[in-house]
Amino acid sequence: MSEMKIISKDKLADFLKALNSNHEIIVPSIENGTLIMGEMGSVKMETSFNGRPLIPLKEYFFPQREKIFTFNAKDSKKIDIKAHTNDAKRVIWGVRPCDLYGIKTLDEIYLTNYVDIYYKARRDNTVVMGLNCNEPCDTCFCDSTKTGPFAHEAFDVLFTDLGDKYLVNAGSKRGEQAIAKGSKLFGAATAADKAKAGDLEAKSKKAFARSVQAADAKKKLPGSWDDKLWAEESLPCILCGGCNFVCPTCHCFNIEDINEGEGVSTRVRYWDSCQLGGFTQMAAENTREHQSERLRQRIFHKCVYTPDKYGGVPGCTGCGRCIEVCPADID
Repeated sequence: MSEMKIISKDKLADFLKALNSNHEIIVPSIENGTLIMGEMGSVKMETSFNGRPLIPLKEYFFPQREKIFTFNAKDSKKIDIKAHTNDAKRVIWGVRPCDLYGIKTLDEIYLTNYVDIYYKARRDNTVVMGLNCNEPCDTCFCDSTKTGPFAHEAFDVLFTDLGDKYLVNAGSKRGEQAIAKGSKLFGAATAADKAKAGDLEAKSKKAFARSVQAADAKKKLPGSWDDKLWAEESLPCILCGGCNFVCPTCHCFNIEDINEGEGVSTRVRYWDSCQLGGFTQMAAENTREHQSERLRQRIFHKCVYTPDKYGGVPGCTGCGRCIEVCPADID
């Protein structure tokens, strides 16, 4: 990859504006004390902040709700089908490592074997710019899942906050091309800059409030299928699905055809949750009738099924959002 560079914080906005001529720019912002992502210009960009937004990056590639195609059957001899792919160009800056690794997982799911054209269109037209975490959140444990606090892959461009400047490195050809557009704003990184980034990573790793033995969990889970733990932990669940909706790697969806009238219908897909009672409801039965079975499915999917099926990619990135959002305090 290309040589590491430095950019002053006061020049970051100029760099992003240099890409703005043909890209929508998405940046972090704080509104009413909450960290969100929004379009540059319509929100106030934050260049120094802790934490990560509650809604993960996946919504920019796999929206909460989207039209996937419209079919017109006015002519009984011919049905016209129009796919609604979105190829708008976009730059997303300030993406935390847990979300970078979440997108890596979704890439394996949506871009291998069967390629999802809707996900691919957004992915092909988006430059993802990561930002390493100098301080972990109270609920996160990404060090345990090897997905943070600093990223080492899965980005186009990666920034590390060194105080009044960022250490910057490209992780793809697309990232190199983006940096080249603002080349006059960058300087060469020194050995001291790189050393400081290494010190910050080591310091961040020591600051985690929680950890899990992820490798041990994966080994032990297959033997826990009938454990009473599942029933005990699922008792307070209120079936809101929040843990799935804020997860960077959850990708289940439902599909619905909406009759627009006069032979025209639109097919819509939207996020679904394996924790909801109707997720596996069929005409004759529900194959996961009890919440304990749904909780077990979620954990097995995260820790066993996804990494086994997709070459070891993380099913859980340790972001801690599920802990933060759960109204029943299920950890």
